[in-house]
Amino acid sequence: MLGIIITRLIIFFVFIALLVNAWKMTGGKENALIERLIVLLFPVICLLGFFAPDTPVGGAIFNVFSFVFTPLGIGILLLVGSMTLITNGGIKNPAPTLIFVAVLILIISSTPVVAFWLAQQTEKEAYQAIKLSACCREQAPAIVLLGWGTTQPQLPDRNAIQVTDISNRLPYAATLYRNQLAPLIIVSAGPRPELEGHFIEGEDIKKILVNSLNVPPDNIILENQSLDIHTSAEEVKKILKSRRLPLKVILVTSALEIRRATSTFNGVGIKVLPKATDFYTFQTDDKIKRRIRGYDFFPSAEALLITTKVIDEYLASFYYLLRGWLAPTI
Repeated sequence: MLGIIITRLIIFFVFIALLVNAWKMTGGKENALIERLIVLLFPVICLLGFFAPDTPVGGAIFNVFSFVFTPLGIGILLLVGSMTLITNGGIKNPAPTLIFVAVLILIISSTPVVAFWLAQQTEKEAYQAIKLSACCREQAPAIVLLGWGTTQPQLPDRNAIQVTDISNRLPYAATLYRNQLAPLIIVSAGPRPELEGHFIEGEDIKKILVNSLNVPPDNIILENQSLDIHTSAEEVKKILKSRRLPLKVILVTSALEIRRATSTFNGVGIKVLPKATDFYTFQTDDKIKRRIRGYDFFPSAEALLITTKVIDEYLASFYYLLRGWLAPTI
């Protein structure tokens, strides 16, 4: 707790120092009033993105700030900055250095061997949880399936509900149910933010669980209010309390976010049995080792996507830490 407070104070003082410096730099000019209004508006925008990321405006601001710290975002900013130093007379310093750094960041972050290593470090905790749970079949009152982004809706131009590349958690949750580890599945997936109107992703997930995976509909509970892990934990707690069930769940989500999800549910008082899936990598041992091949050193769009997802997860974990939403495992 002390570390969180110190981190918050450091960020606060750095933010204030930058704001004061920007205020001083905008003084004494003809357009100082407009520039200073922008300086005053900037902290308001930052606070909105920090404290209300689940609102449309706050979410857009939060996504912009997150993008700035991704490899693609950093590369674009460096290239745009270098373009401002290109004039008719040539390229001014430090434009060549900015271009070199931008290209280097993009090459490294899109190299498969780098992306694999980063994802592997992030997924270690999920692997450890699997090893610990392999020896026993601990049960819980409910399986919580974090389902955002696992499906695409059945629209007029499509014959059925489509699944995405992180949909393995759906059959995995059904398997845990059939193995009688829990009598209920709580599907946590709220409104689809990319579509206007009443489109609840949880309803599509329930159809797949019932029609394709043979889970009885009466044993599926929809939690359709949340858009993130924190609100999901709060809503699941309400469901468990309303049914007078113990605050204990089997949590199914991706290996990348299982640590943050577990700590978040712990933070609201729910004991978690983590069950990770949707792995990008596997942990090598003496029996099975991943073979490094030649094209693992050639940049690819898929590797850049994996690297970006890992960085996004680190940023999200840091944000949850600053908000005080994370807790040690119960």
